[in-house]
Amino acid sequence: MTDLRESLSLSGGDGRSLKLRGIDTERDEPGHKPPTPQSDDGGNLNSRLTFKSFAEADSNSYALGRAKALALGNSLEYSPLQLTGPAGMGKTHLLHAIAHELSNAGRKVTLATAEEYTSDFVSAVSGRDGKGKQNKISDFKAKYRKIDALLIDGLDFFDSRSKPKSALELAEILNELDSKSKLVVITSRKNPLGLKLHEELKNRLQGGLPVRLSQPSQDDATVIVRHLAKTKGIKNLSVEAAATLARRRGSNVARLVSGINELSAYLEYYGREPTSDNVASALEMSSPAPEGAIEPSIVAQVVSDYFDRSWDEITSGRRTHDLTVPKHIAMYFLRQVCGLSVHQTVRFVGLKHHSAASRAVEEITKKIQSSPRDRDEIASLHEKINEAA
Repeated sequence: MTDLRESLSLSGGDGRSLKLRGIDTERDEPGHKPPTPQSDDGGNLNSRLTFKSFAEADSNSYALGRAKALALGNSLEYSPLQLTGPAGMGKTHLLHAIAHELSNAGRKVTLATAEEYTSDFVSAVSGRDGKGKQNKISDFKAKYRKIDALLIDGLDFFDSRSKPKSALELAEILNELDSKSKLVVITSRKNPLGLKLHEELKNRLQGGLPVRLSQPSQDDATVIVRHLAKTKGIKNLSVEAAATLARRRGSNVARLVSGINELSAYLEYYGREPTSDNVASALEMSSPAPEGAIEPSIVAQVVSDYFDRSWDEITSGRRTHDLTVPKHIAMYFLRQVCGLSVHQTVRFVGLKHHSAASRAVEEITKKIQSSPRDRDEIASLHEKINEAA
């Protein structure tokens, strides 16, 4: 992937299309009560996170297809399936959807976070909860080995961590499940082979299929918003109004869902129509500073660090290429992530003309839409901003 810090250039558009459809794979058989799988919080699976409720876009359609194929038993050779991508792109949603599908088919499923798995392992080998040690080990094996499918959320937990015993045990579990033709799915922000994992665990994952869920383009995000609005019962949400919400919440799918919930509550309480103005009012009321109260200074710091230029240099007024690109990207995030007005944005970066901010956002948006590599790099910057907030 071309690094923005090296090229400081983003490519042009290619007119990519968007497909969005609900995938109804849930079974509804009379008298059928599927077994309750383990979930990441020790309770039942999230009933809302199904294939049917997953909003498909170009950025995630391949991952959705592979997840469905595995859940339906058509692609065992791709196990372990590795769902990767920035936070909020739908990895956990697909993990739960797979678990629902398998459970409905009568399969025994364990879904756990990497942290929960580690806690279970430590508890099993120490017998700290009052049970005998042998009983605890037996319970652990029943949960993680005597199953049809193992789904682990957040393998990044093992990145650079000194947990060799739990990581080695997980590698052995994966080997055993593979030998029995059982299914394995994991999620992580990075490709697992790029993580600093126990060598045995990394070797075991090399035979799997890594599939990335990328950040959706602005157009994709707008269509996803309209899809989410329909599932929430919000009728007649125009493209313009949906685009307003997408711009204010960015391209993080989890934040789009949050925005739709805020809009739904606002419209229900005030009895108003879902116009662009009412969308803006709803988001202002529930979250005065969009994107989780991210301050403009955080954007300035992250962009400065990323491009290795001081904020004073970036806003100096010099129009050299190595300063113009980070300034445009900063204005993009100030508008999209911080929710600043055009006037506030140009003032923050030391410009005078309002049109400069609009042009910068339009330019970066077009470039994000045109190149998956550049979109992923902007998504990475977005994630750094969220982590710094």
